[in-house]
Amino acid sequence: MNLAEWDKSMPRSVQSRIRAVARTSTSAVQSRAAVLALILSGWIAMPKGHGTAAMPPVRGHLAAHDPSTIVKCSDRYYLFSTGRGLLSKSSRDLVYWESGPTVFGTPPAWTAAAVPKFDGVFWAPDLIRLNGKYCLYYSVSSWGSQVSAIGLATNPTLNPTDPDYKWTDQGPVIQSANGSPYNTIDPTVLMDSEGRLWMAFGSYWNGIYAMELDPKTGLRIEPDSPTYRLAFNGSIEAACLYQRAGFYYLFVNWGQCCSGVNSTYNIRVGRSREPTGPFLDRNGVDMINRGGTLFLEGTGRYAGPGHVGIVSRSGRDWFSFHFYDADVWAANYDAYGPAKLAIAPLTWSVDGWPVYTNDWSALYEFESDARDQNRQYHGLLQNGADFNTDPVRGPVLDLDGLEQYVSLPPGAAYARTFAAVVKWRGGQPWQRIFDFGTGASRMLTLTPASDENVLCCAIDAGSGMRKLQWTRPLPTDEWTHVAVTFDGSRGVLHVNGVAVATNKSMNVSPVDVRPQTNHLGKSRLETSQSFNGKFAAFEAHGRALSSEEIRAPIVRILQPLDGASYQPGELVHFSGAATDFMRGGLGLGNLVWRAEHLTEAATNLVFGPATNIANGSFVAPPNTAQGTIRVTLTATDTALRRASTTATLSPGQQWRAFYPFSNGGAEQHNRFDGVLMGGATVTDNPLLGGVLEMSGSSQYFSLPAEVGAVQTIAALVKWNGGAPLQRIFDFGKNSRSSFYLTPKNSSGQITCAITPDKFSYVQTIESSTPFPVGQWTHVAVTLHGRQGILYLNGKPIGVNNSLDLLPADIGAVNCWFGRSQSPADPFFSGQLDSVLLSSAALWPEDTLVPPPLLARVVDRVLHLKWPSWAGGRRLWSAPEFAPSASWSPVTDKPGVLDGFLTFSAPSAEQKFFYRVQ
Repeated sequence: MNLAEWDKSMPRSVQSRIRAVARTSTSAVQSRAAVLALILSGWIAMPKGHGTAAMPPVRGHLAAHDPSTIVKCSDRYYLFSTGRGLLSKSSRDLVYWESGPTVFGTPPAWTAAAVPKFDGVFWAPDLIRLNGKYCLYYSVSSWGSQVSAIGLATNPTLNPTDPDYKWTDQGPVIQSANGSPYNTIDPTVLMDSEGRLWMAFGSYWNGIYAMELDPKTGLRIEPDSPTYRLAFNGSIEAACLYQRAGFYYLFVNWGQCCSGVNSTYNIRVGRSREPTGPFLDRNGVDMINRGGTLFLEGTGRYAGPGHVGIVSRSGRDWFSFHFYDADVWAANYDAYGPAKLAIAPLTWSVDGWPVYTNDWSALYEFESDARDQNRQYHGLLQNGADFNTDPVRGPVLDLDGLEQYVSLPPGAAYARTFAAVVKWRGGQPWQRIFDFGTGASRMLTLTPASDENVLCCAIDAGSGMRKLQWTRPLPTDEWTHVAVTFDGSRGVLHVNGVAVATNKSMNVSPVDVRPQTNHLGKSRLETSQSFNGKFAAFEAHGRALSSEEIRAPIVRILQPLDGASYQPGELVHFSGAATDFMRGGLGLGNLVWRAEHLTEAATNLVFGPATNIANGSFVAPPNTAQGTIRVTLTATDTALRRASTTATLSPGQQWRAFYPFSNGGAEQHNRFDGVLMGGATVTDNPLLGGVLEMSGSSQYFSLPAEVGAVQTIAALVKWNGGAPLQRIFDFGKNSRSSFYLTPKNSSGQITCAITPDKFSYVQTIESSTPFPVGQWTHVAVTLHGRQGILYLNGKPIGVNNSLDLLPADIGAVNCWFGRSQSPADPFFSGQLDSVLLSSAALWPEDTLVPPPLLARVVDRVLHLKWPSWAGGRRLWSAPEFAPSASWSPVTDKPGVLDGFLTFSAPSAEQKFFYRVQ
């Protein structure tokens, strides 16, 4: 009996624990004894996860330009935005948004005479509730014209299903013509604490104006009532008036809109004791004299933020705005950056100024792929870029200096600090550590050696190149930390945490470059040798870090995942690690753990402070169904520099389901048992045991609707090929509303798509990598509300960095493997096994099943083989099998034969253990 036959004869639960290990010996009998030792040891590898704190993102139909103030009607929130007929959206929770009907089927008759060039696209509305009715103010204009008007429409309800729902137009509120002191667009309406109603408005020309309205009618208080000039700048519009604690606040936009990521919108603010001004910024400058404290500018994927609206909920303030999504192509702008809705928390300083810091970061540690540990800007390895192991830093990315590189999404380059730990082998000048830009002239690049043979960072935003230069090139054959920062007025270059060059005339930043093509290790323009060396890490930060911050430790909580759920009274497991800024590991004595339960009323310590541990667990307090648990890991390096990270847990229930097909369609724990439909069968496979068999003719696997709230789906798949649009899985309601994966769409691409209404919007993850036919392949999809990733054999092959939907948003009633929600699509032809579903967005290593590692010895030569679907993992060896064993990667690359990876080595008397990890 060979090893394959021997392990097949064992129970499946035992098979899954022996397949990852074999060892060299002089006989197959000794190999089997080693495997049995593993079974008896009870050793199980802990799963590895990652998480960082993040705001719950808004989701759904987010396309919106110039969103109005959000107003609640009954149990829903509503907003309106620029569009033909005026567009609407609504949400039950301010998180998931659905599109609604337009306000006007045809424009009110008065608009044609008032604005002859008006094309039916209404601009920049605002919304307020007055005297039991909802008043919607809207702009009527044409591009670049001062011939404009602001109109008013009213409705007793905002609920389109209410019998009383009906918009009644009240005509114009104010108009402007060529030569008027103002341009009457972009209204914002405020009912102040004295019961007076005010409107601010304006765009370009002489700036922002205000006037009083009649709170009974919502119209101008008198036809010739006075207007008051509030603010001016060369480009200004999109005002928002807000009252708080004795002050009136005026938010405005500076810059230009409507060009995708090329938009220069940024949000400024001032305040006054009176609604008519004067509005002064934080430095005391009158906004009429171009004053305005910067509140929010473009950063990350959030380019060109604008059009503030403020809403209060549960005692907290939030503000809405639109931004141009740098990670999505917008054909109408011929650039990245469709306009989308965002909502963020608004806080106030001690002296009463609005505060919001979009302080984001992206961290790439290159352990197995180009993931951003903070789950926003996942990159992709290109042209076979691969990894090897450094004795101090562990896995590192190794680029060959030819064609290998990493591609990053556009938003990752809209930062103010970039840092990398690299080891350069030397070579030609102008290799690229990174190269971000647009076209031939707009660029930001860092080279280890320029033509002058010095480490150089160069930036050109279209107004001439500026440089940061060291006095020497990057050292060769040694690990070096290099960082650049931009604060808007100067740039600083750091080497190993020390500032080595400063340019005080660098009054441009990466956001001015508007990068849309971003590479690590390669020039965008194919003009220079690619980087020949290694990356241990790369970071991007939304603000300019100080030298001390650059030298701070890097801290990671591996478990629990940020955003995970907890159950009161149950165990919460935690694990984490930290390195110094050079990516050298920090010991257990450098770590401090604590866990706190947070409510609006109090913060109570649950666990810690605890030191000298990398992992452990604590009991979530009973009776804590409200509030959150915050787990904090703090690390201190040998220079006493300190840094912390957190993971925040909310009360709720998370679940996993696993289908081994060892007992029909039963789930491993009998929680969400599935049903074989249409003649689908479970057949025996020599390596995998029972597998789900579907012929492509009416056969499929049906699951309960509860699994429709999944965020990770993974499975072993053996596809027989055939017609496009077969479904590996399809969870949905009908052909219009579903979440599915097909191995081949009509264009031949692997595609995962999700849509609540395919006629309204569809979001996809696509890959041109062909899906293998006739061989077992591990496929996984994860979505977490901001990003969706498609994996093949543990490696990411497709990413959508702005996938703002979750499968739970679909409300699936049909959860199928092998069948489409559309009756016209073919059934799946092939086999499935080891199906994993999770309500959390897992990393790929948490979804992979143990591959069978088969061993035999022939003529004193050990031969190992394991399935090619485990190609994303490495072969490791150790001289002993124990928790303290030192495992080393096998450096020889495996061969490929008949769908298996293979490795051979002379068998010695010394025992060795092998595992695929």
